[in-house]
Amino acid sequence: MIKSELVHKLAENDQHLSRHDFEKIVDSILHAIRDGLARGDRVELRGFGIFTLRKHAARIGCNPRTKAPVSVSEKLVPTFKAAKEMHQRLNPALLRRQHRTAPMASNADVVRYVDA
Repeated sequence: MIKSELVHKLAENDQHLSRHDFEKIVDSILHAIRDGLARGDRVELRGFGIFTLRKHAARIGCNPRTKAPVSVSEKLVPTFKAAKEMHQRLNPALLRRQHRTAPMASNADVVRYVDA
């Protein structure tokens, strides 16, 4: 559902490519990410983020219904880390706070302790 909304929005903004063309483009990008992760690669989209795999070790879990112990096998889980540009775009207030700098201490404010 989200993919079709994205394709529709892209097609509205561009007069040169059809909705079908945008669907092919989005599918190609998603397939490239999926295939890269399947090979065990790190997939980086500059300015957007990084897709990687994280390994979860085998463990003994608990069946929530019966409370019986259950063996959970080792598995790989896809993870995403947003790029710095994406993080700043999503958190503009945080960016403004980081640009404020504390006043620099003058030499008169610096106290030095010397062991005697």
